[in-house]
This record gives sequence, structure tokens and C-alpha cells, in this order.
Amino acid sequence: MLYVGCAVWAYDGWADSFFPPGLPKDERLQAYSRRLTAVEGNTTFYAVPTLPVVQRWASDTPDSFRFCPKFPRTISHTAQLKAVGPQTAHFIGVMRILGPRLGPLMLQLPPTFGPSRLRTLQDYLDSLPKDLEYAVEIRHPDWFTDENGAKLNEALRAAGVSRVVFDVRPAHGSDSPDAATAKERKPDVPLVAEALQPSVVVRYIGSPVMDENEPYLTEWVPRVAAWLQEGRRVYFFAHCPVEDLSPFIARELYRRVSALPALNLPPLPWDELEKPPSYTDLTQLSLF
Repeated sequence: MLYVGCAVWAYDGWADSFFPPGLPKDERLQAYSRRLTAVEGNTTFYAVPTLPVVQRWASDTPDSFRFCPKFPRTISHTAQLKAVGPQTAHFIGVMRILGPRLGPLMLQLPPTFGPSRLRTLQDYLDSLPKDLEYAVEIRHPDWFTDENGAKLNEALRAAGVSRVVFDVRPAHGSDSPDAATAKERKPDVPLVAEALQPSVVVRYIGSPVMDENEPYLTEWVPRVAAWLQEGRRVYFFAHCPVEDLSPFIARELYRRVSALPALNLPPLPWDELEKPPSYTDLTQLSLF
């Protein structure tokens, strides 16, 4: 299965493009989940939601929808994985309310968390419940050497954990002034497109100029198709410095992959509601 989505579901700039006109804010998750099929759930990075809130997330979304929530920053950044057993148990316990809608939980490590702390990471991953899926995102540049990358992958395979595939090339390669913030906030690290587990999480940091995404999306289609043909579940999350474009990038990737007849992917829910825009339309939206 190929799941596509964005980092959030309630971005105000989508009010007149992605969401139906006049949609109340408390209906945005429901509308989002009837267009795209997954969301990162970035909100959990900042605070663990209450039980009623997560219950409402579940009731507002179809069974086929997937949440991939981030571990709270108090665990990953403040404590940096040390002595966080109770906080971890609480977070995972709350997320379990999502039931079948719960996809891989994403552990985003801070840029200061380097290879010297591999043992800390291993110990933490070993402490996690084994019946759930996890994906780790690393940002320290020293992880991207051949030696350290191999050690990390070996540790993740042993723990049954995925490595987030982080593609920052489109944003960092863009000449658009709108990409400046992404260049500051997203580390300029090389793409490591390795599938270590049955689930693969991709975070694609797109260019705010739609045409500049063309060669990268073209490259991603056969890679995603190959993973699907291997029987893997792929979660492709589109980010963009101009967040208005993120859903359309996700939709375009799904359109291209699903056009491959050998995969027999179901239609994207969004496409059953309205006709997909052409690439020319997307380019004009980008320029606008």
C-alpha cells in the first residue's frame, strides 16, 4: 500500500484550495482524510494530546487512514532518550487509541545526536513495545559517512526499526527565495534511500517552484514502485516551504505511481471527489 500525506492536517492556507470553501476548522481532519491517506501528526512533537482528542481523531477518519505521530520532543530533544520510560509509555499508550489507524511512530533525533550516542539509541529502541512500528530520523552529518551509516542501519535492522528516508534536495536545490527558510531549518544531508523494514517512511522536502520538483518526482516513482513490488508499505509525506503546495505534491506522486498498471493501486480518495489538476495547473498554482 502507498500512503501519501503532509505534516499537518489543519493548515489555514488550504482553506480555499485543498479544503472545500467555508469548511469549519473542526471538520478539517475529516476533510483531509477523505482526500489524502496519511498524516505525520506533527502536533505530538510539541505535546501529547489528551485521550478524548485522540479518540476524536480516530472517529473522524476512515479505517484505511494512517497517523504517523512523532515522539514528543521532551523525549527526543530535551532528555535525548535517557530516563524517559514513563513518558514513553504514556505517549505510546495514548497513541494506541488510534488502533488500526496507527502507522509507524517517528522518532526524530536532534542535530546534536551523533554516532557517539548509538548505544543510547539502541537501548531506547530495545525498550519499545515490539508490536508497533517505528522509524528513526537522524540529522547529525556524521551519521552519513559510510562507516557510521552502516552501523546505524545494522542497529536499526536488529531492532526492527525503519530509517526515515529524508530527501531535502528539492528545497536545498531551489533558487526560489521562498526556499530560504527550509534551507535554514532542514539539514543539507545526502539522500539515503534504503528500505530496512516492511514499512518505509519518506519525508520529501519539496521546492516551492513546482517545475523544480519534476526531476525528483520522476526519480521517486520507480523507487516507490520497487518497494511496493517487494511487498512494503510506503508512507510518502510531502513538505514544502510554501505549505499551500504540499498536498498537491503528495497527490502528484500518488498519481504517477498509481498509473503503473502492475501495481494495481486503488484511486486516491481525493481523486474520487474531484478531478486531479494537470501538471500545468500545479505550476500555475506554484507561481500564484
